[in-house]
Amino acid sequence: MPFELRVAPGERVARLRGWGSDDYVSTQESLKKIAADPRLAPGAPVLFDLRELDYLATPPEVASFASDEMPRLYSGRRVALLTRRGTQQGICRAFATKASQAGAHVEVFVEPELAEDWLSRER
Repeated sequence: MPFELRVAPGERVARLRGWGSDDYVSTQESLKKIAADPRLAPGAPVLFDLRELDYLATPPEVASFASDEMPRLYSGRRVALLTRRGTQQGICRAFATKASQAGAHVEVFVEPELAEDWLSRER
């Protein structure tokens, strides 16, 4: 599985990392498992580091990700997507826009410090 969820004791922010090659189906399955992981507390902010993930979603896949598992993984929490500059950043911005329209609070960052700062602020 090219996704890993880390929740450190006493740390408020959950950390999710994606890496390597993947495709739509396996990514969707992984996100469903992560959304159901009992370590991911309701409302806990998530830093989702995608910089090492090679998979780039197509526009229809972006729309599906923003609707299928979005409520369980993204709803009711802040999610910072940490991306590479360029195509990955643009795809994640499209996702963030669609997810926000569905009620999620998702922002895209290329600088880890800015993502951490945004997640640490109260809602």
